[in-house]
Amino acid sequence: MTDCDLCGKGLPTLIPVRTYPPLFKFAYPEGVWKGLCETCLDSAQKTYLGVNKDEVSCRNNKCALCGHKGRAHPVELQVPDFSKGTVKKEVNLCMKCLESIDKAYIKFKREQIECSACGHGHH
Repeated sequence: MTDCDLCGKGLPTLIPVRTYPPLFKFAYPEGVWKGLCETCLDSAQKTYLGVNKDEVSCRNNKCALCGHKGRAHPVELQVPDFSKGTVKKEVNLCMKCLESIDKAYIKFKREQIECSACGHGHH
């Protein structure tokens, strides 16, 4: 089991997303892999699609995935809670992480379609 890097939900497998933490840019120039659950991936993808690239309505904050300080966009998550089931929580993600999430989302959905087309029923 491993935990989603955004909501903390424990799942056997997560969707890999490449991030570029500024703190590790010399040690890991190719980026660092983070794992997201499908729910968080969907929420972040929805935010990415709704972001107007020229818009300045984002926040000056720290990115929840890579730790970059600067412009970040709020993403609403469904965080598991033992007493309430799920709780809505907002985290901030920078544009670079949102772009990486978009690439991971497209790849994940393409793999799901290919897998369902082959008829093996992996999911």
